[in-house]
Amino acid sequence: MNSIAAQMMIKARTALVLDAPFYGQLALRLRMQEAPQIPTLAVDGKTIFYNPEFVEKLGHDLTKSAIGHEVLHCAFGHITRRDGREPRRWNQAGDYVINAVLKDSGFKIGDSWLYNQAFADKTSDEVYNCLPPTGEDDGKDPLDEMVEGASDDDEDGATGAELDWKVATIQAANAAKEVGNLPGALSRFVDELTKPKVDWRDTLRRFVTEISRNDYSWMRPNRRFVSQGIYLPGLFSESMGEIAVAIDTSGSITQEMLNMFGAEIRAITDTVRPTKTHIIYCDTDVNHVDVFEQNDELKFDMHGGGGTDFRPPFEYLNQNNITPSCFIYLTDLEGPVGDAPAFPTMWACTTNNVAPWGDTLRIGD
Repeated sequence: MNSIAAQMMIKARTALVLDAPFYGQLALRLRMQEAPQIPTLAVDGKTIFYNPEFVEKLGHDLTKSAIGHEVLHCAFGHITRRDGREPRRWNQAGDYVINAVLKDSGFKIGDSWLYNQAFADKTSDEVYNCLPPTGEDDGKDPLDEMVEGASDDDEDGATGAELDWKVATIQAANAAKEVGNLPGALSRFVDELTKPKVDWRDTLRRFVTEISRNDYSWMRPNRRFVSQGIYLPGLFSESMGEIAVAIDTSGSITQEMLNMFGAEIRAITDTVRPTKTHIIYCDTDVNHVDVFEQNDELKFDMHGGGGTDFRPPFEYLNQNNITPSCFIYLTDLEGPVGDAPAFPTMWACTTNNVAPWGDTLRIGD
């Protein structure tokens, strides 16, 4: 074992406990293990693996930053939330977010560490969508590696490791707040962590299905009045009218995001069975429209690209005398919106922007 590197890691962690209690308390959850076979650092939620030669070159301040970096990978759930995303690109996204938080917390950042002020207030999910696919980047390497370990899932689908780190992160934040030592960026993150979260898929499904159920149907009369010999239509429909879905093709929506969104739209239409589904692709103009009948399989493919204007799909529907039961727009909401139509509209937004009318749903997590 390289005793110099080992002592540097211990000394740096001790300094975090004394000077940055949020980072220090969480760092104590991680074992430190020498691993000459890796180029820099790695973390799996239980252990920080380090290359001793790399650590020796860091010096004390950057070793503190490096341990804090590994801590935040765990606290932010980067190890457990990758799902099917490209590992290296996901790691890059996590590094951009983490290094911005570290800098906000007063830590020194290495010259070669990934940092971009434009990503300072974004999540790793948002940064991931901004980065080029693996193999097309400019050679910017993450500081470390994230090693995904096997763990049991609870009944809600979250891993045991993820839940443990969530609890530990909240506890560490509370301890740091008591001594007035929790930086603003971390305070915002912890506030989000403690808020109850609703899956965007559930919200989107509820938006469409509630409209479907509100369609009056004579096929199933209101049973409340049948005993009185009065037949009124009931609030039930085995299928709903036409629906419209618009896709922002200005470049802000990736094919990966479209695939995820499209899969959910397919599942919803299988349930509510609209008579027609209009898929409208638009940048500054409507550049492609697909119309699917009730039993058709919906397909989603990117068309066009360029500027952004959200008004043309609504104009297209109006010009073609189409009044959908509901309208869903997948976009980043960076562009002119226009006036509200007469039908319910849901903006499925990939950013934190909020539309001036209709319902805005933040998707992507």
